[in-house]
Amino acid sequence: MKTVQATETAVSIWISREQAPSRAQMLELIRQALAERGLTPWEETEAECFAAGEDTLVIARPGHPRRAAFYFGDLEALLAGALSCADGDSSLYIAGDGYALTVEPEAAGPALMEFGEPFPVVPEWEVHAREQGMCLIREGAIADLRRYFSR
Repeated sequence: MKTVQATETAVSIWISREQAPSRAQMLELIRQALAERGLTPWEETEAECFAAGEDTLVIARPGHPRRAAFYFGDLEALLAGALSCADGDSSLYIAGDGYALTVEPEAAGPALMEFGEPFPVVPEWEVHAREQGMCLIREGAIADLRRYFSR
């Protein structure tokens, strides 16, 4: 048995006497709940699943679009990739022995992929990296790199 509540900003699904859904099944249930109520499915979804005995509770809300991130092993690769991109919302972090550059997904140009490696991050990673002192340039990193290193 499923009991579903859905609005534009939240979906809750209580599942009783059934197996807890997998992540893919959970996302499909959320999309289905929104569509059945004439609501547009969210582009990104944040969801939590709580299971106890024979009952499962799924709580979901619209997610924030994830920023694209790229790892560069050295400064030369970072500059080659970053200076070939347009300025925009971007941040630069220390990541292991190299650098991580985060950008809005639409700003992830081919040069970042050519000179860097995709670096999977969740939104919370940037908050954690800032708290740990790993942030070198918080906003406008590409513009700042251009200003510091272009002639």
